Parts: sequence; structure tokens; C-alpha cells
Amino acid sequence: MRLPGHVDAEYLYEKMKQKLGQNRPRTPHPMNLRSLSLALPLLALLSGASSRAAGPKEVAVADRSLWPRPLRSSQDFDLASRAENLVFAHVLGELEAQAEGFPALLGVKQVHDESVRRWLEGVKDTVARNLRAARTACGAPSEPGCGAEEPTAANLVRLGGAFVAGLGPEYQAWLAMDSRFYTLYVKEQLRLAALFPSPTSEILPLGPGEVTGSDWPDRQFLLTFDDGPTPAGKGTDRLVALLNAREAKGVFFVLGDALETRLGRTSAASLQALYQGQCVGSHGQRHVSHQKLATWKEPVEGSRERISTLGLAGSRKVLFRPPYGQRSPELTRWLSGQGGEVMLWNIDSQDWNATVAPGPTTDRVVTLMLLWRRGIVLFHDVHDKVHEAVPRLLDFARDTGLTWKDCSAL
Repeated sequence: MRLPGHVDAEYLYEKMKQKLGQNRPRTPHPMNLRSLSLALPLLALLSGASSRAAGPKEVAVADRSLWPRPLRSSQDFDLASRAENLVFAHVLGELEAQAEGFPALLGVKQVHDESVRRWLEGVKDTVARNLRAARTACGAPSEPGCGAEEPTAANLVRLGGAFVAGLGPEYQAWLAMDSRFYTLYVKEQLRLAALFPSPTSEILPLGPGEVTGSDWPDRQFLLTFDDGPTPAGKGTDRLVALLNAREAKGVFFVLGDALETRLGRTSAASLQALYQGQCVGSHGQRHVSHQKLATWKEPVEGSRERISTLGLAGSRKVLFRPPYGQRSPELTRWLSGQGGEVMLWNIDSQDWNATVAPGPTTDRVVTLMLLWRRGIVLFHDVHDKVHEAVPRLLDFARDTGLTWKDCSAL
């Protein structure tokens, strides 16, 4: 289960106090004290989890129905991609101007300035590159998001501001939604960068031997699914059947404990049949942070070997996805030396988040695919929202000329 690792314990504690009436200036009722005492073990557990993760209090969600143009061709994709990158650039500039107030803005006690600088520099280069790629479909400089000035890291904020200011009335409802989306999304990303490397996360690489998808060819994506396998007949089975029926592939990052539980109730042959045509990677033995785990090598090595001996990998390398994206340089170096790779992601669906409905979950992924134009999409086969999102994404990719990376060739 992913949720506990992405909960802010201080936020939960305040909510718990409000619910139990502890914020009122009066002597608490004995029942409230008793309830709070019963809740303390849970709060302690969540507090420990929050030290391993950096989830936002409010998640960016999108509504693609507000986009006033069709999205059914590669040209449509490029137009929408230009719009997303330019609104992102505009919002990024507005938030970057508030750098002195980042601790309060992002809800962190301290900001790791070097990590924020690295992220900002990298993301500006990426957005400028994305705009240049999306502009290859421009027929004239006057088309939306086009222009004579070549996008660079230095001028993209200005280009974003000019684009936003020049949008016609048919774009205003979408613009209001999109501006809010990126205000929250950039804060999500900045918060991860501000905390990096304590804890580490998917926001920045630690070094060679880590795959994020951010340097893949334009319009190329990969579907990945964490935390399985589910019990027989449940989410994993449904998802694999869907992918196989659509001739699509993904990487399933399995937990060793969940794998052993299912193996104990079935057979190795049935597991091989389940994942046939797909790829399987390790998510560790248990869903715990591996960044400061003293005994990380044994469960990582054990789960990888188990996947290999069962004949499940389906790819040239046994891939490892650290829970929460939290790993150490030592782990990455060791895994690379063993012929494996750490696979992170650059598009988080937030499908694990109970506050996000299935429709906005899918729209969030589509919006981020338009923004980043390449990369690794994070889903979980243990959550139901994936079953609505994946068919829509497969349709979206087919209509707009996107390609899915063949995981077996990784």
C-alpha cells in the first residue's frame, strides 16, 4: 500500500486534533483523551512513514474537457503540448520569483538550495527542448504557441507570459484550470527538490545506473505498475489481460512478500502464465524506504533472484524500483555492478491518492504526457483507478501517434 508513505504526519496530527476537539481552549473530554491515546500508535506509524516521503497536502488534478481543441492527431498533440509547456513556464517563473519564501510556500523547514537549483536548471532545459520539438508542427509563427523566437532556458518564462496574455476567450476556462494545476504541480516538484537528498525521491538522479525516461526519444512512454501482485483474479490479472488484449506492455514492480503470498496459493507456472508478454521488476521485499535501510542488500538481491528463477523478468535486466523512489548512492552503484538498473519515473498518476477521482487521475497523466513528451508513467495495479486510466491512455497514444517503449528491450 502506497498511501502511508505519502502522508504528512504533522498535517494528519492537526486533523486528528481538530476531529477530537483538541484545538479548543478548554479541558478535553476524557473520551477525547482516550480516543487520542488509541490513535497515537497510528500517528506514530504515520510519523515514521512521513520521514521517508514527501507527499504534498494538495495534489494537482486536471480536467481535459476544458481544452477547447480536439486531441486526436499528432498535430493536435503538438498544439496542446505547446500550450501546456508555455503555461508551465509562466507558472514556474511566478513561483521561482518567490524563492525567498520557499520554506513557507512548500511547507518545509529547510530548503536544499543546490537540489532546487539543479531541478530548476534541468526543467528549464527540458521545457525549452519540448517547445522546440512541439513547434516542428507549426505552419506559421502566428499559430498558437508558435513564433519566430526559438525557445531557450533563458527566454521560456517570458514566452510563457506572452502566450498566456495573448490567449483568446475560448481558452480562458482551460487556462484558469491549467494555471491552478501547474501552481500545485510545480509546488509538488519543488517540495521534492527542496527536501532532496533527505529524503531522496524521483525528482533528481543520484548518478549513472538510474532510468527516469526523461532522456528518451520524443513521444515515447512506458507504463509501470507497483505493489502487486494482487490475489488471483483481482487487479493484476485484470490489468495484464487488458494490456495483452491491446498488445501493450508494461513493467510490473512486484513486492517480494506479495509474490510469495500469491505463490503459496498457486504455482510458479500460473505466475509465469500471468505475466507472459509483460515485464516484471523488483519493488523490494516489503514496501519500505531503502535509503537508510541497513539490510537493504539482502531483500533487494533476494527479490531480484526470485523473479529471475521464476522466469518472470521478461527484460534483459532485472529492474529495481525503490519504494517512494528512496534509495542510496551505494544501492544504485551496487545494482549497476550486478547488471541491474534503478527505474524511477517522471509522471506520477497519484492513483493511490484517495482524494483524486478516476477521471482527474487520467487527465493528470494525459496533461503530464503533453508537458514532458516522454517518460515513465507510475501506476499501481493494486488500485482500481488504473483500470479506467490505462484504456484511455492507450486510446490517447494511438490517436496522437505516441509510442510505448518495449520493456523487453530495456
